[in-house]
Amino acid sequence: MEAEAGILKLLVTGASGLLGHKVAQLALERGNRVYSVHKEHPVSLGEPVKLDLTEYDRISKVASELKPDLIIHAAAYTDVDGCEVNRGLALKVNAEATKHLAKASTEVGAHLTYISTDYVFDGEEGLYREDDEPNPINYYGYTKLLGETYVKEHASRWCIVRPSAIYGWGPSHKLNFAMWLMSNLQDCKEVKVLTDQYVSPTLNNNLAEMLVEIAEKEFIGVLHASGPSRVSRYEFAVKLVEVFSLEARLIRPAKMTEMSWKARRPRDSSLNVDKALNLLKCKPLPVDEALNLFKRERKRVQR
Repeated sequence: MEAEAGILKLLVTGASGLLGHKVAQLALERGNRVYSVHKEHPVSLGEPVKLDLTEYDRISKVASELKPDLIIHAAAYTDVDGCEVNRGLALKVNAEATKHLAKASTEVGAHLTYISTDYVFDGEEGLYREDDEPNPINYYGYTKLLGETYVKEHASRWCIVRPSAIYGWGPSHKLNFAMWLMSNLQDCKEVKVLTDQYVSPTLNNNLAEMLVEIAEKEFIGVLHASGPSRVSRYEFAVKLVEVFSLEARLIRPAKMTEMSWKARRPRDSSLNVDKALNLLKCKPLPVDEALNLFKRERKRVQR
C-alpha cells in the first residue's frame, strides 16, 4: 500500500478553485499523490478527475476506483445570493454531494476533511468557538451546516474546518473580496466597503497549509481555521491599500443597510482560532502578516 511507503493518496474536490487549487498544489509539493477533482474548469495539477458532484452515483464509483487515503472536500456553491435564489442547486452541491462524499469516505476507509464556513453562525456575537451553537440566517449557511450534519452522520473519520472570508490569488474565473478590491482600485474605481460587517480574513495559502496538515494528521472533530484577526471589511480594505500602496481615497465607507442583497449576511461572523493555534504546527496568520504574504505571492504568480 502506497500510504505505508510514505506516499498518501489525496482526493481534492474543487481543485480548480481558489482554495482547492492551493490544497492540491501544496499536497503535491509534499510528495503526495493527488487526484484533482474539477467540473467546468480544467486543472493540470496531479491527476485530473472530471466529476460533477451532483452525479451522486459517480462519487462512490470514483472513490472506489481511486481508493484515496484522504479526501479534502473544498468544492462548494459559495455565491451567497445565488444560493438564496437557486436553493435546489445549493442543496445538491453543498449538502447532498457532501453526504455522498461522506458515505464514500467510509466505504474506502478515507479520512474526510470538509471545509464549511463561518456563515453557519448568525453573527450576533462574533469570535465564535467550535462548540458555539450554529444558527445560519441565509440558505448558503443552512446548506453548509446540513453538510456538517451529514459528515458527522456518514463519515467514520472526519474533520469539519470552518474558515472565514477566504481570499488570495487564484483562478481568474472567480473573484474573491481581495482580488475585487485590487482590480477596482488599480483601475481607479471607487468601491463601497462595509464598516459594520466583521470577519476573520483567511489567506488561501495559509488555509491550504492548515488543511493538508489536518488531513495528513487525520484530526477528528470541528476546527476553526480562519485568520486570527477580527476586522471589518473596511479595516481589511484599508490594510490592503497600505500594503499595496493604492489610493485610500477610493474606498468609500458603507453600511450593511445600504446593500441590495438577496440574502442576509451575519453582522459579525469572526471566529476564535485558539484551538487551531494550540493544535497545528502551521498557525493561522494575523491579517498584516497574511497580507504581506499575499503581496509576495502576487509577484510569484506574475512571473
